[in-house]
Amino acid sequence: MSTRRILAITIFSILFIAALAGTMLLTSYLRRDHAPIPLPDASASMEIPGVAEPDTLDRVEVTTDNIQAVISTLSRPEVYSREILIDTYWEGGQAGYAISVSTAGGMTSLRTVSSTGTEKRIIVAADTLYIWYRGDRAPFIGRTDPSDGETRNADEYQMIVTYEDVLELDKDYILDAGYTEYGGEECIYAQYRQPKLGYTMKYYVSIDLGLITGAEEYDADGALVYRMRAGECLFDADASAFLLPDGTDLAALQ
Repeated sequence: MSTRRILAITIFSILFIAALAGTMLLTSYLRRDHAPIPLPDASASMEIPGVAEPDTLDRVEVTTDNIQAVISTLSRPEVYSREILIDTYWEGGQAGYAISVSTAGGMTSLRTVSSTGTEKRIIVAADTLYIWYRGDRAPFIGRTDPSDGETRNADEYQMIVTYEDVLELDKDYILDAGYTEYGGEECIYAQYRQPKLGYTMKYYVSIDLGLITGAEEYDADGALVYRMRAGECLFDADASAFLLPDGTDLAALQ
């Protein structure tokens, strides 16, 4: 047998043995039990430096510098009901209002009873507004964006401050921010000065609910002119809350 033929057979044998050994190692590896590799949750949102998701807000220090970013992460429940007490004060007098609020299907129903006994009903449904008083047979029907061009939202009809307004403030007007307990709820606290009147507003937003649970407003002299307090929040709506005086059920028309 020639030297060239012997060399060829030798090289072939070496390659064959190497391939066989590789196959055996690969088979052995594939048969081994491996611990699962943890993968990131695809549903988890990306973290923004300095801003936490609503359920982790208690891990982030809230300051006047980041309060606007923190508020922007909050969201309110789509269906809920609660009671609100509003007190307004002026020199020599005051007035109080008890408001029953129900929100569902993108609509907000309000039943307001003043300290004088006047009962007023308001339903804010998309861009349509329904208003009537106790004893009325038909509501006034208007729009939430009237001819004066000043759109009014459900918060304004509840006579509560809209905490999203702080997002539009210059940071120089934000005086204080942090965490506190208010009405038994763990809340974000914020205090700011209104640019136009110089009034000071304090409000408390529930971390769990994303809803304002309390607010106070003081005039330029430091006198209390407004106070708002909210009761327990229930995650359902009164079935009769969206009935008009003539029996029309707005909820059924959604």
